[in-house]
Amino acid sequence: MKANIVAADVRRLRIDSRRSRRRGIQSLLTLAATLILALALAGCGKKGEAHGKHDGHNHGEESPSGASFKAGKGVSLTEETRKILGLETADVTERKLSNQIHLTVQIFGEKHHHLLNPEVHSGCDVHGSAFLSSESAAVVKAGQSVHVLKDTDSPLSGVVLAVQKALALGESEVVIGVSNATTALKSGEFVPARINLPREKAVAAIPQAALLRTSEGTFVYAVNGDAYFRTAVKVGSEADGWVEITDGLLAGDQVVTKPVQTLWLIELRATKGGGHSH
Repeated sequence: MKANIVAADVRRLRIDSRRSRRRGIQSLLTLAATLILALALAGCGKKGEAHGKHDGHNHGEESPSGASFKAGKGVSLTEETRKILGLETADVTERKLSNQIHLTVQIFGEKHHHLLNPEVHSGCDVHGSAFLSSESAAVVKAGQSVHVLKDTDSPLSGVVLAVQKALALGESEVVIGVSNATTALKSGEFVPARINLPREKAVAAIPQAALLRTSEGTFVYAVNGDAYFRTAVKVGSEADGWVEITDGLLAGDQVVTKPVQTLWLIELRATKGGGHSH
């Protein structure tokens, strides 16, 4: 009996020992990953290079990693660091960007509850409706093309049949019809759709990759001399990989398109992570 108890205790000790070793290895790996990330973003410690004279902070000077941040100026990178990160920029350009209205359509089949003129939708075999804000619905007109964004063998295209008057909640109902879609769309399902509205005038636009969306707002990193300054922007429509800028930038400005998130991490560490820059 005692021998069995001793054997059980030995097994438990072995299991505990293996678990402790695994936890130790995991802790070392986590520590190593943290150190690598800190060195990559903050450059804390090239061998033989001294920090600030008094408190070990850079105070906006270039860090050994080739990346630094200074309030009012932005993120600065050495030429070597820019090449390593593959930094790319793009000009703010004037484009006739289509105004895209995105909507979610509920399919309700061939028979529907709207008393529309049969001639208006004689070629449609599937119908649906969606709700839009009064502002968006104001530019939607009967006869406009609708692209149904469902993954099918053949693209599904429809047409706006009618735009109903705004309801009490300030929304308007848009009725659409889709041809040759009885097998692709089922009554009751919800599908995303898009209405492309052409524009007469060009608008300021940048690549979508340049946008930084955070809980604090939408930003870009604008070229500011030899640095990259995080700038708040307001956006409009988005189409074909481009986004309209309604405020914050002017045509001719330059913005970073890659690597936006890395610049954001460098700035975050400097301002909120106890970094070496102020």
